[in-house]
Amino acid sequence: MSTMARDLAYACDPVAFANDCGVQPDAWQQSFLREPPRRGLILACRQAGKTETCVLLADHVAHTEPGETIVVISPAQRISSEFIRRAKNRYLHLPGAELANDAVQRIELPNGSRIIGLPGEADNVRGIARVRLVLIDEGARVSDEIYAAVRPMLAVHPRGQLIGLTTGAAKRGWFYEGWTDPESDFEKIRVTPDMCPRITPEFLASERKALGETTFRTEYGLEFLDDQEAAFPNEIIDGIFDKELRPLWV
Repeated sequence: MSTMARDLAYACDPVAFANDCGVQPDAWQQSFLREPPRRGLILACRQAGKTETCVLLADHVAHTEPGETIVVISPAQRISSEFIRRAKNRYLHLPGAELANDAVQRIELPNGSRIIGLPGEADNVRGIARVRLVLIDEGARVSDEIYAAVRPMLAVHPRGQLIGLTTGAAKRGWFYEGWTDPESDFEKIRVTPDMCPRITPEFLASERKALGETTFRTEYGLEFLDDQEAAFPNEIIDGIFDKELRPLWV
């Protein structure tokens, strides 16, 4: 197959692209790659392939859309750099693939597209404009301040996308609010252990015993729980305050 024919096939079918990157996507991954939402939240159990899926999405956008910028944000530079490493390795599986620039925190393709990995620090995420795709890895652990700094990156790109991905966490923050708000503009993708054929019931039983019920519920049960350090659940604290009361003085 010629390079032109192969690139046309990749543009038409992201799953064919994933296959040539060395991945056989699960059913939920295929659906996501073929129709990624404009604004999306992926709540997935551990080892379901959520990061791998977004690595493939980033590589696909970079390869098929010249001159675009993809930004990956995470709570720590280590996580973002690992994402970049995986994106590079998957991309180099493609026949004849090469990179124009290869660094720990970014890769650039010969077509001018680039994938940049940044830590969850406000000073580091500002200053990048007209971003085609923003991926927020471990989104429930990325602060509201960072989330607010990231959204304007998409302001002037007509096809800008924002995808957050995470496991369960505490009942707070932008990801939790977006996930639980029925009027949010996010499409919500829930990935349970039974949607990953490599996770067996025996493994889950072992994990429940090893981790304990609370941790298991967040890591595999996709639950948002109250902070373990809190003396009282959020519902009790919220109930203390009457939002209808008016102040005694102004």
